[in-house]
Amino acid sequence: MELKEYYKIWREHISVVIYAVLVAVVAVYAWSVKKSETYYASLLLDVSRVETQPTAEYKYDQFYRLQADEKFAETVSEWLKSSGAVRSIFDKAGVSSEGKTMRGLSKSFQAEKLSSQLVSVRFSPQNEDEAKKIANAVSAVVSDKTKGLNAEARDPNWFKVDMSDLIVLKNTQDLRLNLALAAFVGLFVGTLLAFGKHYISE
Repeated sequence: MELKEYYKIWREHISVVIYAVLVAVVAVYAWSVKKSETYYASLLLDVSRVETQPTAEYKYDQFYRLQADEKFAETVSEWLKSSGAVRSIFDKAGVSSEGKTMRGLSKSFQAEKLSSQLVSVRFSPQNEDEAKKIANAVSAVVSDKTKGLNAEARDPNWFKVDMSDLIVLKNTQDLRLNLALAAFVGLFVGTLLAFGKHYISE
C-alpha cells in the first residue's frame, strides 16, 4: 500500500483522530490544573542522644551508639509507614483522614533513612499552612513514641528526635508542554484507531 493510500484512509477517518486529540488535551489540561493546586513538603528528623557516656576513658559506647542510631532511624521510618501513627499525626494536626483506607494512610508519608542520624520525610499537603501543621504533628508524635521507649530503657543514654529543614513547594506545571505532549499522543492514538476502524470495516 502506497503512502497516498494511507493518507486517504487517514483523511476518511479524520473525525476519529480529532476526537482522540481533543480527549487527550482536555484530560491532560484537567490533570495539570488539579496538579498545580497541590504542594510538596519535606523535612528532616534528626536522631540524637539525650545523654552521652560521662567518662574520660575509651568510650566503648561510640561504635555501638552508631549502630543503635542507625537501627533507631529505621524504626522512625517504619513508624511513619504505620497507619496508626499516621492517623495520630493527622488527628494532632487537625487534618481529616476520613475516606482513607489503611493502605492509603500507610502511604501518606515517604520516609527514608539518609544516614544513621537523619530521616527524610516527604508528603503532599493541601496548602502551606497544612504542611506546617502536619510537620509539627510528625515531630510531636515521633517524639512521644521516643519518650515512651526512653521510659522503658534502663540506660538513660537514649534517643531524642528533632525536626529541621521544613520545605514547602507548590507543584508547578508547564501547561504548554503538557498540552503539546497530549496532542501528540492523541494524534498517534487517533491514527491507530482510524486505521483500526478502516480494517475492521473492510
